Amino acid sequence: MTKKEITFIYADDVQKQVYEMIAREAERRGYKTRLTDDKFEKCEIGWYCDHVNHPQYSKFSIIMLHDLMQQFGNWPDIWRREPWNKYDIGFLPSKVWEDNWDKCSQYYYANPRKGIYLTGWPKADRIITFMDENKKNAYSQQLGIDPSKKTILYAPAWENDHKQDEFVQSMLKLNVNIVVKQAPWPESYPEQLRNIKEMYELHKDNPRVIQIDPKVNILDVIAVSDVLVSEESSTMSECVMMGKPAISVNNWLIPDVTPSRYPANDYEYVIKTDKEQLTECVSNIVDNYEQYRKEAQHYSDTHFSNIGKCIPMMLDIVDATIDAKDSPYPALIPNRRKRLSLGEYRAHKTITIKKELANNYCVRIPIIRETFALYLKLRGRQ
Repeated sequence: MTKKEITFIYADDVQKQVYEMIAREAERRGYKTRLTDDKFEKCEIGWYCDHVNHPQYSKFSIIMLHDLMQQFGNWPDIWRREPWNKYDIGFLPSKVWEDNWDKCSQYYYANPRKGIYLTGWPKADRIITFMDENKKNAYSQQLGIDPSKKTILYAPAWENDHKQDEFVQSMLKLNVNIVVKQAPWPESYPEQLRNIKEMYELHKDNPRVIQIDPKVNILDVIAVSDVLVSEESSTMSECVMMGKPAISVNNWLIPDVTPSRYPANDYEYVIKTDKEQLTECVSNIVDNYEQYRKEAQHYSDTHFSNIGKCIPMMLDIVDATIDAKDSPYPALIPNRRKRLSLGEYRAHKTITIKKELANNYCVRIPIIRETFALYLKLRGRQ
């Protein structure tokens, strides 16, 4: 019998914040919980959400996404690169993701052993906190937001090329509250941390610019904002989920490859503009705000499920599954099983074996790490 002990495996502070919400509900139900960044932790029930996980160290494993736009460039089939068949149960955050999964559900690697469920986005449960206007107004006042003005929030996926300053200079031309919320980058990204610090120092003495501690939950800041500006961050999906318009700046570069690329921002619900027209774009939204708000709310209503109820649903399913009972919510039904071609199977296995080798065995076993490093060195000389 599975013990009621859940270990949440996180890779950064954003993942940890979501897990803290789930852990509170789990503890209320009698579970012992632990949060750790040790991806090799041996545990009774392991809860995972990163790109590469090792559920073989858990007796019972749970998988969910950490990002609403996760692997957007590989949609609909993210599971070929991040298989879920090695987990016991999986959770999907939205109808868009249900559609993605349905297009791939005929393949074995997209199906957790005991079922996959549409439960919603756990981060969205925090929205309930701000349904109370008094709490929302109190937080706005704490931040120094002028209630007579619209609040424009800048929350990029990456800080580079002085994007924050370009945003600020664009917004200073308008009669709006200017709010900046950078992501809580870990120390393993020193260049990002340097860029964020440089922008903070540049704007810290400007009384019109409100810079939020990166460790603050982004949903708290979106809740007291009216419009979000980014490039391809998942915060745009979260903003629209909360019924507020989001702007993607087409020609802000993303430095995750060399040379830097343009953002993958072809989401139907995002308003697109170039940085040269950002002032005009925001001004138009502010002047016609109710129209844009209704459009965002319509997208939220038709694409997101169980807002405010997701975490209890997840744990209802976990409760039933570990007790070998029927789930109170039906699992999604996969399409008729289809075999991969030999080429497709080989490509899938090559990707997964390389990831396991690089992220597990090379990390834990020095001789394998040294051998693999030598192999890569010799290959580079060829």
